Amino acid sequence: MGNFTTIEELAQMAYVNLDAFSPRDKSAFWTILAKLLQNRGGKPSRTNHQHGQMKEQLETILCNTLGNIGRFSDRDIATTALGMAKIVKQVGQFRGRKPPTGSPHQILHDLLVGVKSDKKPLVFGKIAISSIPVLPEFEARHLSNLVYACGLAEFIPKIEGGRTFFDILALEAISKLHHFNSQDLSNMLWAYTNVGASNLSLFKAAGDSIVAMENLSRFKPQELSNIMWAYATAGESHPRLFMKLADHIVALDDLSGFTPQALSNIIWAYSTAGETHPRLFEKFSDHIVALENLRDFWPQALSNITWAYSSADETHPRLFKKFADHIIALDDLSGFNTQAISNIIWAYANVGEAHPRLFGNIADRIVALENISSFNPQAIANIIWAYSSTGESHPLLFKKFADHIVALDDLSGSKPQEISSTIWAYANAGESHPRLFKKFADYIVDLKDLSGFDPQALSNIIWAYATAGESHPILFQKFVDVAIKRCNEFNSQEVANFLWAFATIGQTNQHLFSSFAPTVKSIIGKLNSQEVTNIGWAYAVSNVYVQSLFDADFISVCLEKDNDFCKKSLSQLHQWQLWQEELKSDIRLPPSLREKCQKAFVSTLPSPSKFQDDVISELSTIGLNPEQEVLTKSGYRLDALVEVRGKKIGIEVDGPSHFVRRKPTGSTLLKRRQVNNLDKIPVISVPGWEWYKLGKDRGKKQQYLRFALGLD
Repeated sequence: MGNFTTIEELAQMAYVNLDAFSPRDKSAFWTILAKLLQNRGGKPSRTNHQHGQMKEQLETILCNTLGNIGRFSDRDIATTALGMAKIVKQVGQFRGRKPPTGSPHQILHDLLVGVKSDKKPLVFGKIAISSIPVLPEFEARHLSNLVYACGLAEFIPKIEGGRTFFDILALEAISKLHHFNSQDLSNMLWAYTNVGASNLSLFKAAGDSIVAMENLSRFKPQELSNIMWAYATAGESHPRLFMKLADHIVALDDLSGFTPQALSNIIWAYSTAGETHPRLFEKFSDHIVALENLRDFWPQALSNITWAYSSADETHPRLFKKFADHIIALDDLSGFNTQAISNIIWAYANVGEAHPRLFGNIADRIVALENISSFNPQAIANIIWAYSSTGESHPLLFKKFADHIVALDDLSGSKPQEISSTIWAYANAGESHPRLFKKFADYIVDLKDLSGFDPQALSNIIWAYATAGESHPILFQKFVDVAIKRCNEFNSQEVANFLWAFATIGQTNQHLFSSFAPTVKSIIGKLNSQEVTNIGWAYAVSNVYVQSLFDADFISVCLEKDNDFCKKSLSQLHQWQLWQEELKSDIRLPPSLREKCQKAFVSTLPSPSKFQDDVISELSTIGLNPEQEVLTKSGYRLDALVEVRGKKIGIEVDGPSHFVRRKPTGSTLLKRRQVNNLDKIPVISVPGWEWYKLGKDRGKKQQYLRFALGLD
């Protein structure tokens, strides 16, 4: 049969001589048919007559094979199953559409798979049932081939009693593992994983068997790759196996026998399984960097490798540079699917590897796409997060994704973490897109249950709205209600970000800050320098006093972090100290730190705007002789100070940064309150939107100021 070069000739010969065929002949037929089918491609038969004739012949041969397979030997059963599985694999490449009409692919698809995959259970179910009585007679190689065949066909035959064929095969395989060679083990483990039929006992026994071997010199690179991929994909832990295989690979003189796919699968497996082995990662990295070029590395391999190194926190700058240089040198990136793009960009950002041209090229490609519907929420979140966290600015990319999200009918496909990462990225990058923020807020508000939003997501989302200056009162109240019930679940960073955000947007909910006080008290010692000042400042803005919250422990943490405080943190701490003065409490920072905070607070030099100059000019015109940029005793600077009927009044010229949707920010509220309470100077605000409405009419501007100051 090996001499036949066409399927038509092979089928004709087998059909004519079927009665004389032995089980070995029949099993050989299916093996050779699979090879000829692969060479044939999807070409149809020459005539309809030939097509009908071949269909009848193959159907007869199949029925005869399955009808007599109970009398086949272990080798013949396994060979037959493997041949049919390879055919199923080939005809399955037409998923989503039918094989070409009149082709052997179509005939075999109808025979072995079925229009609705209804034939595959009958074919492989028959093979399974027939093999069970003789499984004890199977040699290791044939048992492995039988398992591999079912895995290749992606089918799990079910047996009575709730068990599957794979359950029975596992028991038999465990008893014969000492007879399995490297290929047998590789194929068997791959098959179990490929159909999702992981078996804990089998994987443990197989792993133990490999670990017990004196050396692994007989394992080919592809076999090592399949084994590691199988354990990682199935989620089967076996640290000693991972160590054994990694040590073996590291000890090899070179890795020239490892294909890019094998390299990719192995390093992906170690990262996915959470198995660390720095020398293995270094060995692979050095090998790849030393290659003359990367033309054999498909986009998926590039994606898997960069993702794996990043996820394992293995930083190898030369490897990342090599990959980036290769990608940007490509004529186009059409071979990279959305998942590959997402993983690569995320990986570079996650390990802090900057490569502006890579980020620029990928962003330009995405922007140039007419349709980006192939980018799912996770891919968008990963990409936007990467650009934001690395500081790689690309406004058109941010706009492209934002417009896409806003245009979606709904966001039900987005997970809380994806929403959190996306909205955080826009705020962190300073990319304004009010409709995007509103879209996300409206979606979250409409949800009946926010249990899927963990404290990190809650704090990141609120932080994003506060940072971007986007208001959504209903969303804020919903988050308040959730956070109050779950405040003990928040860690130090989440507490600090959450409270800072609400204070920043001027949402000083008394119940919220009171409820979080016990949590703050419990984590005081865990706060870093930024967290301690953010929390202190937030409570100062909220003006919620809780007995013993800011006691000696808080002061001790401040002293401990003294050298870590930046200028902004010192300024916040100064405002917290002013709050203690407002409360008339006896809590004081040490004199040296107090002085340091005050110096930082007053050190910012004023930079008057044209808006401010205009207001000052009109104040002068109405005879008030305003003092400009007045430094008060508390340390605040007032844009102007005037005297009206013997009483000093501060005037603040408030631009957009002082408001969130025309409501004062937390900083604005705190300044007005503390200047009034401590410096005894009432503050009058001149909002930009009110001033600009007056246009160039100086008379109206003067009248506006006189009214605001009570002069009319």
